[in-house]
Amino acid sequence: MSGSPPAPRTFRCRRGAADTWRVNRGSRWGRTSPDGGPGSRWLRLGCLLAAGQLVVLVALVAQSGGPSGAKASSKRIMGSAGGDVALPPVRVLRTPATTVPVVPTTTAPPGPVAPPAAAVPVAPTPTPAAPAVVSALVPPAHPASNIAPQPDFLQSCSGTQYDGSAPCTSAVLAAIANARHQEGLGALALPTNWAQLSPERQLFVATNLERTARGLPPMTAMASALDQGAEQGAAQDTDPPPPGGFPYSQWGSNWAGAVGNPLEAMYFWMYDDGLGSANIECTPSNARGCWGHRANVLIELPCRVCVMGAGWAPQGYQHDPSMTEILVESSGSPATDFTWQEETAYLTG
Repeated sequence: MSGSPPAPRTFRCRRGAADTWRVNRGSRWGRTSPDGGPGSRWLRLGCLLAAGQLVVLVALVAQSGGPSGAKASSKRIMGSAGGDVALPPVRVLRTPATTVPVVPTTTAPPGPVAPPAAAVPVAPTPTPAAPAVVSALVPPAHPASNIAPQPDFLQSCSGTQYDGSAPCTSAVLAAIANARHQEGLGALALPTNWAQLSPERQLFVATNLERTARGLPPMTAMASALDQGAEQGAAQDTDPPPPGGFPYSQWGSNWAGAVGNPLEAMYFWMYDDGLGSANIECTPSNARGCWGHRANVLIELPCRVCVMGAGWAPQGYQHDPSMTEILVESSGSPATDFTWQEETAYLTG
């Protein structure tokens, strides 16, 4: 910018040793000598030139300190050689600001205030119903593992003869309740006439109680022909098939030996029928036989005519009790000797 003084220069005479090294490097004659040789003449000439530059600098600084039409500002910085070094004045040019006219705001007169809207009643959000827990198992589903009887009713019941005693019955019902609880089912409630029923009819009733607890239809009646076939199976320690000439479309049968009453047999068929149980058809090489008794108790039948046969042999299995059952969907009209409808009047559950 015109009229500005030149930037100040750093005065280096204090570092004379460095200057002497530089001047000597520029000379053809080597280092200075005390006899006033050429190096000495060049040194005197250099000092004269430096003194002249100092005079010019002082004059310029004095001139710039005078009045001026522009305001000046200066800053000071700390020099690395010690002391403070003044910076040259810096001209500050101020640009006139442009003022934007303010447009007046038009205020509309206040209008009538609308009354607050009537509150709209909000219907309470219904709490979603908890999903029904479907835990009772029906074929092809079955328990993940055997459920050992708790309490162990084998310690309370006889295995050599029919045992309908109160201690035995209570122990088996407690074990059944424990096992059913693991499926989300309540305890098994026996009909009020349980003690008056024959072992065969007890087996029929117990089978229907397990079926209906899981939403399956009950077997409607005990068919006389099936009862006869079941008795033969109990005497021969074998699962009974439908007798020859009996009309059927589906069937399943079970056998148990050395148990004192039908509730014991029902427990093992329903809750302790997997690998490692007393189920002789369930082996590591024949997993299809596992839980087969349970599948027969809970066989899914259309029950247009679903009937059952039950057999009991007091000494059928090595002089110990033996019992069987067969469940059949019949395509005919077999003769019956006991019906579920007759028993429903005694149900308490």
